[in-house]
Amino acid sequence: MWNPKGGRGRSVDLVAQARADAERRHAAPRPDAAPQAQDGAEPPARPARAGLSLGALLAFGLVTFVVAQAALGYVGRDRIQGYACAATGCTGPGMATAGWLLITVPFLYVVAAVALWSRLPGRARPVLILLAAPLVVGGFLFVPGGRNDLDDLVDGPARYATATGITWAGAGVALAVLTLLVVAVLAENRKVALPPVWASLVAAGACLAMLGVALGRVEPVPVTAELALPERTFTVAGDTLTRTSTDDRRGCAGVLAGDGRLDGCVRTVRGSWTTDDSDAVVRLAAVLFPTEAVARERRGPLRSGTAQAGLAGETVDVVSTSGSWVLFVSVGHADGRAIARSDRGHLMWAASQVAYRFIGYQVGLLVAPTPKDGIGPRTP
Repeated sequence: MWNPKGGRGRSVDLVAQARADAERRHAAPRPDAAPQAQDGAEPPARPARAGLSLGALLAFGLVTFVVAQAALGYVGRDRIQGYACAATGCTGPGMATAGWLLITVPFLYVVAAVALWSRLPGRARPVLILLAAPLVVGGFLFVPGGRNDLDDLVDGPARYATATGITWAGAGVALAVLTLLVVAVLAENRKVALPPVWASLVAAGACLAMLGVALGRVEPVPVTAELALPERTFTVAGDTLTRTSTDDRRGCAGVLAGDGRLDGCVRTVRGSWTTDDSDAVVRLAAVLFPTEAVARERRGPLRSGTAQAGLAGETVDVVSTSGSWVLFVSVGHADGRAIARSDRGHLMWAASQVAYRFIGYQVGLLVAPTPKDGIGPRTP
């Protein structure tokens, strides 16, 4: 081992090299070894666990979705449309926008959630799914299919406007999906990196374009005086009635004396008429409610002789319902004198003409009343 040229030193170098090689082999991680925690830190969560949690949440959301849709059904749709009617006044553009939002908002929410999913922290993802549940369930209640078409799913005085909004919202969703696919394919072929928000912006643009179409095609809803009482004069059975005043307002303040009996009303349309058949003066107050069920509930405790507030002189008063409307019709002599028994027939004839005319514009079919039960024109 001794060498005058440094043989012993060579031996020492070999031993040191062997020790270094052994230390390196000992420090190198094994291919099948799990990563060790350092400095007391917990090992990172396994991806399988995160996937299992996400799968469980999706399964829970699916079950909740099906159960909620089956449990809510008509009641859910009725309440959603009632809230929309109360918020918009049941006007055509308002209810068309509400129908558009029912479909568009869940869709845009899902698009944004999918686009940003990988950038969200783990704790935010379950919250995102839970927030999506009511939006998606609410929109699904108005998606036709199976035994129900769209006409079966909408109701209320503005049902056709709501259906228009839903229809064009569906067209917007289809256009958005097609546009997203085309843009994604083009970007992939050209190797173009798209910003994270591109999907949300494209989807929103397509849906907004269809909202413009819906608002352009929606038909007016006769819930204002101009639309519900459009005629200055009209003639029935030879009697001509002339409108002397008209107005409409949000709410129903001043229709009845006292508060509470008309809670939940949306709008009131009022008008007054005279007739050339007699000196009768007819006053109509039509109170709109969000749904037919609410209208019937408010009508229930009101006697048929319930008079409108602020009328002078003796009147004959009738309370009835027509769809989502509660109608108060009062008729009396122009000078307010007492109403004789022989006068009731032709006074009620004038009142029935006004009520029929109002209802006719609501249902789109003008039908004249027929004299019967002593109610008819004074001059046959």
